[in-house]
Amino acid sequence: MRMNRRLFLKALSVGAGALTLRSVWGWGQQPPVKVGLIGPIDLLDVGRAMVRGAQLALEEINKLVDEKKLPPPKLTMEGLIRDDQVLRGDVARAAFEELVEKGAQVIVGGFLDEAVMGIMPSLARLKRPFLNTGTSGKQFSELVKSDYERYKYYFRLMFNTEVLGQDAAIMAKGLMREELGVEKVALVMEDSNFGRDFLKILQARLPSEAGIQIATAINFPVGNPDFAAILQQVSDSGADAIIPAFAFNPGIPFVGQTYELRVDAPVIGIITEGQAFEYWKSTGGRVMGHAYADAATGETPITPKTLPFFLAYTERYGESPPSRPLYTAFTTYDALFILKEALDRAKGSTDADRLVEELEKTDYIGTVGRVQFQGKNDPFPHDPKYGPEYVVAKWVLWTTLARDPLKANPQKDPLRVVIWPKQYRLRSDGEGRPISIDACISKAAAEYRAAVDEWKKKGKPKGGRFEAWQAFTRSVAKCFAG
Repeated sequence: MRMNRRLFLKALSVGAGALTLRSVWGWGQQPPVKVGLIGPIDLLDVGRAMVRGAQLALEEINKLVDEKKLPPPKLTMEGLIRDDQVLRGDVARAAFEELVEKGAQVIVGGFLDEAVMGIMPSLARLKRPFLNTGTSGKQFSELVKSDYERYKYYFRLMFNTEVLGQDAAIMAKGLMREELGVEKVALVMEDSNFGRDFLKILQARLPSEAGIQIATAINFPVGNPDFAAILQQVSDSGADAIIPAFAFNPGIPFVGQTYELRVDAPVIGIITEGQAFEYWKSTGGRVMGHAYADAATGETPITPKTLPFFLAYTERYGESPPSRPLYTAFTTYDALFILKEALDRAKGSTDADRLVEELEKTDYIGTVGRVQFQGKNDPFPHDPKYGPEYVVAKWVLWTTLARDPLKANPQKDPLRVVIWPKQYRLRSDGEGRPISIDACISKAAAEYRAAVDEWKKKGKPKGGRFEAWQAFTRSVAKCFAG
């Protein structure tokens, strides 16, 4: 996993993508393009990670302009970062309008659907491109499709809920059903726009596309502090696994109780806060064995840009949470390079309609994969194209080589290893090159399935499948460590 410093510095030079190899023009003085950012900065790590990803991108881009490896203009966010108070659409709308008034030509960010929905009327009226780096509601791309001229300024760097549900169904079929032998799942999802939508999508897709039954489906209040009753309901349902969806709720009580109660159902789903490296410490190591959807992880070389960005982030911010980049850091970092490419194709023009034309031409290898936007006649205009050659979700397992996860050193022992899709079952060698660990993880999955079959023959004693999953998790750590 480790890269030496020489290779790290060399790898950083790819941050600007193909632009660094292009001929440049117009080295005259141009004022920086003002870029605004809106997100849950004060309350959530995903918001702080968003800002940090943006800061690193701005510094790299502006340094490349100074070195005449990129043409002007530079980018600036000085005085243009605003908090949206997470669920407040009115606050997000006011922030968007204030940023435009202060001269922002483009705005990035956005996390929860409730906040971004507040922005959309102002986006249509004020005609400012908005690169959404955190929200999953499909209603935004549906607005682009239904009223293109008004909403064409909206672009998204991550998947909408429908596509994420499609990806989850593919994962469920390949990993959960075929490799792990899961037949029934419990859906445990917060009562937010995202949670409700994701629940409906999985209820429709899992039986028909993955061959997996829904044992029970639960929507809980976003502020729910105790999951004991819910987990008892899961146990009573006979579910083989749990698929959670937590965007606002941090999930720490849920994680703690699944471990302490030795729930016989592995957790594979979405807990946004669970992407943070600090989550291991927050849960006292009890997140061991949970697998969450993510955009990328520092342990896996998704593209040649993934590890250099991860290392740059941790070198700068490794002493304060979030000390490792969350998905919003990856997507916001990529968004600013995508914006810079569009500005350069537009010869530095900040005309909103011209920028939209150039953003639609995006073909960029970023930290999370190859980014191209869907066209206006596609199902979800201005959302990223989905697929193995473009961007897919990475399902990442929390694990450790330490014998006891509750006694592991939270500063050095935790690992986050991609276990799906198979092509991203990778570790890096000492030179940063990817090495496949697919065969090793597949073997561990087969051993888990055999252990579960034996557990069933013994009458399903309490905690038996829990221990089998913990053994699988430790095996994956050994696969990664080589």
